[in-house]
Amino acid sequence: MDNNMEKQNSIIAFGAHPDDIEIGLGGTLKRLSQNSREIIMVIATIPNQKEIRRKESENAARMLGVSRLIHVNIPLDDFGFNRKTIGEIDDLLNRHQPSTVFTHWRGDSHQDHVNLTSCVLAGARHNHFNVYMYEQTIPGGITDASFRPQLFIDITPHLEDKIKSIKLHASQCAKYGDGWLEGLRGRAAHRGYQIKTKFAEAFEVVKIKEDTALFTP
Repeated sequence: MDNNMEKQNSIIAFGAHPDDIEIGLGGTLKRLSQNSREIIMVIATIPNQKEIRRKESENAARMLGVSRLIHVNIPLDDFGFNRKTIGEIDDLLNRHQPSTVFTHWRGDSHQDHVNLTSCVLAGARHNHFNVYMYEQTIPGGITDASFRPQLFIDITPHLEDKIKSIKLHASQCAKYGDGWLEGLRGRAAHRGYQIKTKFAEAFEVVKIKEDTALFTP
């Protein structure tokens, strides 16, 4: 792909750990990958079972048609809202110059998710791309914040690929059981009902540039 085209149209999805991105916006990424978009998945750290979960993430990214998977491999002791992590995120954003970035919701109950998003927003301070936050990972804790869905994306044709991509994280499916997938399907049905379609994913909007349309190649 032409480098200038990549810089104009690339999309980066950030996740603190393997499987976070697939849970939050797997259907949206599958839809975007079929719209001639350069999709880059960035995973900040692998907290355990490193080789197993790295392979799982590679298989899941392939299922979603992702163009590139980047493991930043930030050591857990160094990962946080700090200069080192912000520097890693800054480097990625400067190198790829995305038009759109997806990241965790700021009200998430997991400190790694919240810290990563704080770093992404610090990297977004130059205001040259769209920023959307996806819903809290399931399973996740209850917090005192409420997710405010502002952007809904119809993923009806792509839900099964989303579910398949999550099933490829077999280590986590074994850990969390069938209720995990049922919860994800139920949430997609709930968001779909809200916009009179079958399945959808929802996002909070941090900022949108008027000259960048998400589904325009």
